[in-house]
Amino acid sequence: MKIELIITLIFLLIEIGVIIYFYHKAKQPPDPARPRMLNYGLLIIFSSLIFIATLAHVVTLVTGNQVKPRRKRGM
Repeated sequence: MKIELIITLIFLLIEIGVIIYFYHKAKQPPDPARPRMLNYGLLIIFSSLIFIATLAHVVTLVTGNQVKPRRKRGM
């Protein structure tokens, strides 16, 4: 395995851990004495987007081909 793939997989596991942590914090009942300073639902969405981008990078490293967007036909 290449070192780039190993590093990317480590970051992928860290991102999964961060998403699980944010999910756990979002499911806790609110404490009126301590208001939440972070919107954990929004953080889950942003973390998931970063996870998807990292997963696309893993696919690029494994296959050797870049993921290309679809183009409109006729252009």
